[in-house]
Amino acid sequence: MKKIWKSIAAVTLAVVATMGLAACGGEKEIINAYDIAVKNGFQGTEAQWLASLQGANGADGDDLNIKEVYETAKAKGYTGTFLEFLKECLTADVAENNDVDTIAKNVTSVVSVNCAFIATKTYRVNSMFGGYREETLVEASGSAGSGVIIDLDKENGNALVVTNYHVLYSSDSDAENGISECIYLYPYGARNYFTSGAEYNTSMNKYILADVNGDGKADKNDQGDFDGDGIKATFIGGAMDYDIALLQISGSEYLKECAASEATLGDSNTVTVGEKVYAIGNSNGQGISVTAGVVSVESETISMSSLKNSSQAVSYRVLRTDAAINHGNSGGALFNAQGELIGITNAKNVEDETDNMGYALPITQVKHLIDNMQDNGGVVQRAMLGITTAKTASVASFDKNGKLVITEENTVASVDSGVAASGKLEVGDVIKSFTKDGVTTQITRNFYLNDLLLTVRKGDTITLKVFRELDGKEHDVTITFDKDSYFTLYE
Repeated sequence: MKKIWKSIAAVTLAVVATMGLAACGGEKEIINAYDIAVKNGFQGTEAQWLASLQGANGADGDDLNIKEVYETAKAKGYTGTFLEFLKECLTADVAENNDVDTIAKNVTSVVSVNCAFIATKTYRVNSMFGGYREETLVEASGSAGSGVIIDLDKENGNALVVTNYHVLYSSDSDAENGISECIYLYPYGARNYFTSGAEYNTSMNKYILADVNGDGKADKNDQGDFDGDGIKATFIGGAMDYDIALLQISGSEYLKECAASEATLGDSNTVTVGEKVYAIGNSNGQGISVTAGVVSVESETISMSSLKNSSQAVSYRVLRTDAAINHGNSGGALFNAQGELIGITNAKNVEDETDNMGYALPITQVKHLIDNMQDNGGVVQRAMLGITTAKTASVASFDKNGKLVITEENTVASVDSGVAASGKLEVGDVIKSFTKDGVTTQITRNFYLNDLLLTVRKGDTITLKVFRELDGKEHDVTITFDKDSYFTLYE
C-alpha cells in the first residue's frame, strides 16, 4: 500500500465563541448501414445516401433518422454504443468529448453539501496568581463537500443523495456519532448563503448553531433557507470505514422547481484504463464545477487515517483518475463519456512532487453498500466467509471486444474456525465463481468476492465453485449465512 494523505476533500471553516458554556459484445455481424437505411425507407443509391448524410440531399436527409438506424442495427445484433456505431459504420468525425447535453444532465445530478458542527471544549488556562482556571469554549465549524442524487421523486420533492461519510462527520462534534445535525444541499445554480456559527439561546439554555443556512434565524431545526436556496437533508445511514453515507430530502419545493436530475449508475467493473471521465463536484466549496481526464488505474487500494483515530489506517478500494479532484469534491461524481456514474470521488494524493492522482470509490461497490444500508436500517452488515485469499496468478489480456482486462486467480490462503466457510472451503481452493439467487459471477478479480458478499443477507445461501488442488477437480461449495456471527457491522 502507498501512503496517501487524506483528501477529505471537504473544505472546513471554524469559528470560536469564547462566551460561557460552550464500456462492442462477441463477434459482431458486419452490418452495412446503407442496407439498414434502405430497409428504413431510404430511396436512392449508396452514393446518394452518403451524400444525404452530408446534407447534399436535404429531403432525403430529413427523412433519415440515424438514431433509428442505430436501433435497427442493435435489433440485428449490434452491441456497440451509438458513438461506436457512428465511427464504425459512418466513419464520421465525432467530437466525443463535447457531448454538452450529457454533461449538463450530469451536472444537475450533483449537489453541493454544507454542514455545520458545534463542539464544546474545556481548557485549563494558567492564572496570573498561580494555579489555573477552566474555561469552556464553544467552537462552531462548517464543512463543504458534494453529493450525487441517485433516486429522485421530483413531483413530491424527494430525493436520495449519496456522499462521503467524512463530509458529514467531525470527531469534535457534540452531535451523536459526530454526524452534523445541520446539513443543507444546493443543486447546480442555487444560491448558497450557508454560514456557520454558534450563539447562546437563553430559552434552551445552551449554545445552538447560528444562522447556518443564511436565513437570518439562529435555529438549527429551521426547515427553510429564506435568503438562499438550501435544501435541508437528513442523514439516514452510512459506513465510516467505507466512507459512504446516505442523505434523504423530503418535500422540497425548490427540488420540485429546479433542473435537478437523477444520475444514471454505470458498472465500474467494466472500466478500462485510458477511458475518458469527468469529475463533477463542489470544488473548493465554490459551487458545482466540471473537470476532465482519464481513468489512470481501474482498481487499486489506498490507505488513509481513520476518521475516529488518526493513528489507525483504513484501506479503500478506488479508481484512480487524472481529472482534477480538489477539496470540496469529496462525495461528488466521476462520470464516463456515456454519462454514467462510475465513481464517488473521495480522495487525492497530496504528497510533494505528486500530480494528478485523484481517487473515487467504484460505483459497483457503492451500489452494493447502498442496498445493504437500506436493508439494514442505515448500517452495513457485511457477510464474512472467515477466510483470507491470495492472488496466485494475474495476467493482462485483450477480451473479445478488444478491451484490455486483468484476470486474477484467487486462492484460499487460510480458513478460520467457527466461521461460515469452516469445513467447506479448504486452503488451496481456487475460487472460480459466486452464485446467489440463480445469478453467477465469475471471480476473475480478487475484489469481486468481497464486493459480492455485501449482497448477502442473513438466511441467504451462496454457492462457490472452486478448483480443489488436492483432487484436481471442481467442486460446488454451498454456504448458508444463518448466524449473526457470520456478519460484521460497519457504521
